[in-house]
Amino acid sequence: MPGTSPDRWSRVWRERLPDDPLDVVHAEPAAAVAAVLAGDVDAAVLRLPPAPADGAALTPPPGLPTTTPTTRDGWAVVPLWTETTVVVVPADHVLTVLDEVDVADLAGETLLVPADDVLGWTPAGVDVVEVPDAATGADLVASGAGLLVVPHAIARLHDRRGTTVRPVPDAPGSRLALVWRTDAEHPHAQELVGIVRGRTAGSSRGDATVATGAGRGTGRDGRSGRDGRGGDAPPPRRTGRPTPRTPGRGDGRPRGGGGRRTR
Repeated sequence: MPGTSPDRWSRVWRERLPDDPLDVVHAEPAAAVAAVLAGDVDAAVLRLPPAPADGAALTPPPGLPTTTPTTRDGWAVVPLWTETTVVVVPADHVLTVLDEVDVADLAGETLLVPADDVLGWTPAGVDVVEVPDAATGADLVASGAGLLVVPHAIARLHDRRGTTVRPVPDAPGSRLALVWRTDAEHPHAQELVGIVRGRTAGSSRGDATVATGAGRGTGRDGRSGRDGRGGDAPPPRRTGRPTPRTPGRGDGRPRGGGGRRTR
């Protein structure tokens, strides 16, 4: 699905199982569960809805499958990592003076909410404008029409010139998991689990079918810490509240906060 990069997994698979090719099929997140149920694929990497803090039933956002796989319903669900949520802002926006953004900092802003939203979360105090998809939202951010709140990998996928991102640590993260139907488990399913979790060929496979509580701090290749590809990293130290940009600097960058510019 968009925002994942299975090339490394495919390379390791070819090394370990050269006689059994791994076919990678790209699909929209909302179609992943249906593809497994239809038998079009043996397993899928998909996003799960953010876990509700009060234990209420999960309500999938519009960009995710209407049915959330659970072990109670005959699915194997292997948590992979929880991806940090970021806000995409114009490069000269006042929020760029911060290394990270609190949810409260978003109040009063115009928030672009795509029809393929995978978070299902809107901060309080924002003006919501619905847009067709995340790609359109990124284009509108570049034009100064508003801000976009998405998982980090989605922001990278739709990177635009003139925009930058800042993590929002207190926003819900996007949980990713590997799933398949237990009544149609492929003989190499456990081998795939080991590969996506970064285990070596000789390591113990352990119990792959676990609940859907993915934890923060796990990188895309199964290792903890900063992996540079969408896994959570230790949040940078906050440098202060946003302050207006001082004109006349000449390089287009705001004075004051010293946050690193990224795209």
